[in-house]
Amino acid sequence: MDDVKIKSNVESLQLYSEAHPFSLSLRMKNFDSEASYKKFVRNCEGIIRKSIEYKLWRDYIVDILKINTCTITHESMAEVTIEVHHHIPSLYVLVKSLVNKCIEAGDEFCTFDICTDAIELHFKNKIGYVTLLKSMHEKFHNGALDIPIEFIKGDFHYFMQKYLTYLDDEDVDKMQYRMAMKEANCNWSRNNYGDVARAL
Repeated sequence: MDDVKIKSNVESLQLYSEAHPFSLSLRMKNFDSEASYKKFVRNCEGIIRKSIEYKLWRDYIVDILKINTCTITHESMAEVTIEVHHHIPSLYVLVKSLVNKCIEAGDEFCTFDICTDAIELHFKNKIGYVTLLKSMHEKFHNGALDIPIEFIKGDFHYFMQKYLTYLDDEDVDKMQYRMAMKEANCNWSRNNYGDVARAL
């Protein structure tokens, strides 16, 4: 086996050996199982969250633009932990839509292509986000907090127009519910939180 020669097709980014019938490509067009698909999406999501570029995006919003108060309670970062919450879409759904778009078009892709596309959408301001107190963020993810669409920053309409077609019905229904949520019909009122924050 020591004499096996590994070669590379540089144009297609593919490793191969004339001694074996199989080659290894950097990019793929689909997945062999739903489990592999979900693992890929979660992996991309994790890489994005841990990237320097993502940290720079978040820091620019909070530190430079000074969008550093909880949109609901108005408490500031000087007092509490403020987090940037992806709303339309969630980061997971954003990654899913990018992967699904590639699969539907028959385009080859790898982890890094998807992560780059996702980060670029952040830097183009084409996703919706809101700043929340850490406990409010937890409350949202536990299903106990609605976020009015008026509070969302970023051009989430762009995502809805360009990527909604690449998502399943459950994701579409969830985002349409979020789009329809207004301050007048959400499950809390400004008085619930505004007065508390001012009293503190």
